[in-house]
Amino acid sequence: MKKIIFIVMYILLIALFNLSHSDGQVDPIPVNIVVIIDTSDRISEEKHPDQRKRDIFILEEIVDQFSELAQPIVSEGGTMETPHTLTFAVPPQPKTQKPADEIINRLAITTPKRRSENPEFLNKIGKLKDAISALYDHVQQHPQTGSDIWDWFRSKAAPSFSKGYQNRIICISDGYLNFDIDIEDERRKGSKRTYMRVGALRDDPEEAVNMIKNGNEGLSPVNNLADFNIKFLMLEIRLREENGVKHFEDYDIIKAYWKTWLNAMGIQETEFYEQLDPRALENVIRKCVAP
Repeated sequence: MKKIIFIVMYILLIALFNLSHSDGQVDPIPVNIVVIIDTSDRISEEKHPDQRKRDIFILEEIVDQFSELAQPIVSEGGTMETPHTLTFAVPPQPKTQKPADEIINRLAITTPKRRSENPEFLNKIGKLKDAISALYDHVQQHPQTGSDIWDWFRSKAAPSFSKGYQNRIICISDGYLNFDIDIEDERRKGSKRTYMRVGALRDDPEEAVNMIKNGNEGLSPVNNLADFNIKFLMLEIRLREENGVKHFEDYDIIKAYWKTWLNAMGIQETEFYEQLDPRALENVIRKCVAP
């Protein structure tokens, strides 16, 4: 008799457990990914004819891996109250025409809250990938004066992140934050350091790194983002060359500029990569995108 009572109670407990989870509620910590695209002359067809293809491969890989975050909802059903988000940020270039709003407005997407929204989600993914190609068409048809990533952090960064999310920045850049000479001449007059002087510092890279870390050189921090717990990943660092000789000494200077600046704004987890092969890129992106 006791054995029968035990079995009945066990069945009831299982039934209650299944009932409490019958709505298929999915409550992982949501991921918020912001991809900063450096649309400077690094994607010039004349200077780097392969860069557009590389960038689009990376950006579409990010989209594809982001879409996998929706699989629990799509395959198992249920709901997710706070969906994952992906936004492509395009910092402006001074004195250059901005991409059309029609392009910019398609460069953001959220995962479905429920399975019934999946067809719309897949449609938006297609439009997002089309917008990426349209963005590069626009950039390559206009003068490329330098992507103002410094100003993006000043004016757009804080509203782009939310507490309670796993916040990520993936920055697609050659690592050099520079502008046309006339623009840098104008900015030099201001009190803020808004661009990098890698070329002027490369004769003594060790001293350059020390100057940056000590605050005697470097970018001016413009925000406190510590509360958002942001992880930062930079892909596609491309060291400059002169007469076919690559400036390997630039890497440590570039990394010091970025890491010191980001740390000063409360972003402590940072990773930096030069150009990787496709397989390595996939692995690095997967590690960053996954919750």
